[in-house]
Amino acid sequence: MLSFLKALNKGRMPSATDPRHPLSQDLRLDLRRRLHKLQQVFALQRLRSEPLAATEVVEYYENCHDAYRKYHSAAGAVHMALNDGDRFDADGFFGQLRRFESSWPRPPAAVLELAFGQGFNLEYLARRHPRCHFEGIDLTPAHLTIARRRLDAAGLQSVPLLLGDFHRLPHADASFDEVFCIEAFCYATDLRLALAEVARVLRPGGCFTLFDAYLPRPPSALDGDAALAVELVAKGMAIEGFQVLDPLLAIAAQLGLLPVNNQALDLQVMPSLLRLERITGAVIRWPWLGRRALARRNRMRGRNVLAGYLMRNTLAQGLITYRHLVLRKSH
Repeated sequence: MLSFLKALNKGRMPSATDPRHPLSQDLRLDLRRRLHKLQQVFALQRLRSEPLAATEVVEYYENCHDAYRKYHSAAGAVHMALNDGDRFDADGFFGQLRRFESSWPRPPAAVLELAFGQGFNLEYLARRHPRCHFEGIDLTPAHLTIARRRLDAAGLQSVPLLLGDFHRLPHADASFDEVFCIEAFCYATDLRLALAEVARVLRPGGCFTLFDAYLPRPPSALDGDAALAVELVAKGMAIEGFQVLDPLLAIAAQLGLLPVNNQALDLQVMPSLLRLERITGAVIRWPWLGRRALARRNRMRGRNVLAGYLMRNTLAQGLITYRHLVLRKSH
């Protein structure tokens, strides 16, 4: 699979959604089998009809932080690892942060993280850059408690953490040289407002760095199984729907946030996705047992099985893409 994706990334093969693609039919049949399996475990129609608001996002993370530690990252990362090659390596959880650092022409004076999670990113950066002022904001009360405890234990009491919504940042205009968000800006319910807030708090010439999954095409351009799978992956992470890449970039440009980097990292997240697929696949291998296991879980926590079981296939087909974006505020 990875060798095939490397060839695709270099432009030597047609898109995975192209019928000429040598694995297209296999991937589509595999996706259909996976959707059928999930239908035996989840009440998919009911789940699809349930709206997702900020309260559900908080509930999801309040009930999943221990699962992230147990199954995803014992160190408390809540994002995908970036690995070169076919093997998963937990060192890849620092991949986004290393890319973020490498983009700085010089160390910034002030950095804001949107949705700091369990504090993994802020601890790493604040340890390495003691002269830089770091802050974080997150919507989930449990994250505030976990991250505060983590930073205090690391001797980083000077890093302020705020409980709040990145649609309404409680910071003054032009407060930060850098703003970043790893796999959480997808929760923006009003994309223009959220981007406008980032533009407001950035200093001229400052950058907004994003690592996240996006749709290369709108859901209306996808066929039935593909559209359903993309929707279920989003619902599995308590997202109403993935952002479509080009409209996001267009709105950002209108607000003075111009792209200086737009890099696909699909290959680098594939080992993480294969690992998660194996873990979630064990839950639904026998549907009756999967239903029983999920019945004992919080309803929001059980959703992540959907994302873990489908995301590798949807990424391989090119239905979803994982990107590193850097948007610079114009002067």
